Amino acid sequence: MPIKLAGLIEMDDTYFGAPKPGKRGRGAAGKAKVVVAVETPDNKPRFAAMHLVPRGSGPEIAALVQARLVEEVVIQTDGWQGYSFLDNSPRRHEWLVPGSGKEAPKVLPWVHTLIANIKGNIRGVHHGVSPKHLPRYLAEFCYRFNPGFWEPQMFNRMLHSCANSAAITF
Repeated sequence: MPIKLAGLIEMDDTYFGAPKPGKRGRGAAGKAKVVVAVETPDNKPRFAAMHLVPRGSGPEIAALVQARLVEEVVIQTDGWQGYSFLDNSPRRHEWLVPGSGKEAPKVLPWVHTLIANIKGNIRGVHHGVSPKHLPRYLAEFCYRFNPGFWEPQMFNRMLHSCANSAAITF
């Protein structure tokens, strides 16, 4: 069962894929869009959730928000209009950066740190990831990040995960 994030949440989106000529960022061809949410109580990261969203539309992100965030949260985002649906949800939404904003890494530091860490991990350890397996790499990264704050429960959670997970086959 995935962890539901609570409290203050930083949320942003990023793209995964090999460098290609042409447009960068939103609208780049051949890239996989991922939405990242980080729970940040006391201005420190505690839990993270990352999900592949094929088109990055409001309904896709809303499904992530519904599945992984409790209702009593404050979600901080940049100025991308894809998050505008949050203004009409039961969750409180704060726009912190107007427009696309170059200030986003300063205003939303923990989500950008996590994005940089997973991209560095993929480049350094795996040397690349196919879009087919990207959700598993995201899940592995979150699995490694999240239990660090539940150290007394780590062994029992690992046994539970092993006993309740299906085998991954080719």
